[in-house]
Amino acid sequence: MQKYINQLLADIVYATDNVSLPFVENELQLHDWISDEEEDKIAPVRNLQEWTGISKEMLPDEEMLNDEQVNLLLHALKKMLDAYNWSFVLQTQVPERIQYAVIRDNFNQPAKLKRWNMGFFELCRPGTQHEKCTLGKHCQCAFYAELFKDFIDEELSPEEERARELEIEIQHLKRKYGDGWMKYYPYHLDANYDDENGNSFNYGFEDENDDEDDNWWRK
Repeated sequence: MQKYINQLLADIVYATDNVSLPFVENELQLHDWISDEEEDKIAPVRNLQEWTGISKEMLPDEEMLNDEQVNLLLHALKKMLDAYNWSFVLQTQVPERIQYAVIRDNFNQPAKLKRWNMGFFELCRPGTQHEKCTLGKHCQCAFYAELFKDFIDEELSPEEERARELEIEIQHLKRKYGDGWMKYYPYHLDANYDDENGNSFNYGFEDENDDEDDNWWRK
């Protein structure tokens, strides 16, 4: 099995390094930019398997793999999907085995070749009921349904709108990062951190090279 995994990883790396696109990047001009909604309507569509040369049948069932093999394949596939601008993105913490199974189960899907905006790997087939997909209890649709279940469409002042956004963002961060959520606190939404010059905070994003632990904010 390991010999096959090594060959599969090599095939995925080759696909990552040899993306075929219907447009030339150096022809881009800023005035050609279009919104995601516009591009979504006109972007060419290709079957992901045919486009990458990697098929679902080539990916072993996760039950056949040990933890290290799952980790290696998952990270290689994510890197490949990023290269094809069809990124695999989750909003909550999901075990690697389940992540790999989701990619494998849904790999035979149409992908839009976007030039200006991000494209995202479809996590389940259209029409699938919440928590009936491969993600199960980690279902992203259920996550968003829970996140916005108390949302009421109403006229709010700018201050009230900001407070509402802060509340929703905090709920999201707690679900996504668990106990480490404060490291990503959305200071830009919190009026308590404004000063006479506006909000000077860095939108909650820490330096990726920051070695401080998750309790840095308590110091």
